[in-house]
Amino acid sequence: MDPAVPSGPTLLGFDVIWVATILSAVATFAVLLAIYAATTVKDPMARRVKALNERREQLKAGIVASTNKRRKLSNRNEAADRVRSILGSFKMLQDDQIKKTQQRLMQAGIRTKDLAFFIIAARFVAPLVLGTIAVLVIYVFNFFPTWSFLR
Repeated sequence: MDPAVPSGPTLLGFDVIWVATILSAVATFAVLLAIYAATTVKDPMARRVKALNERREQLKAGIVASTNKRRKLSNRNEAADRVRSILGSFKMLQDDQIKKTQQRLMQAGIRTKDLAFFIIAARFVAPLVLGTIAVLVIYVFNFFPTWSFLR
């Protein structure tokens, strides 16, 4: 008997038993993956509680450690202020647009309100950058020579 010729019933040219075997293996893998995911759930607050306890111990001991987070936060605020001033100079900031963007960020789980200014700036800069790249690729580098009739 030739191994290339299916021995059992076929569906669209595939051996039904072989397809059922593959589907059973995929289902078994999915069940094992679900069991693994359910049994290895980590407490999301454990690391935060540990950090708070360490900070509490430092404060009790009188040790006040400077954290880099404050420095990053001030840098982020400075960057947000720069972006806000640039957008303001182009008269692109509208209160309803800022509020809508901040609301969408909050719905996405991002609580940083300054990020809205970066998103508004990206909406302004992205088409310019992508358009420039497209013009360079199509006209300067002649990447699509068969598009001559579309140019």
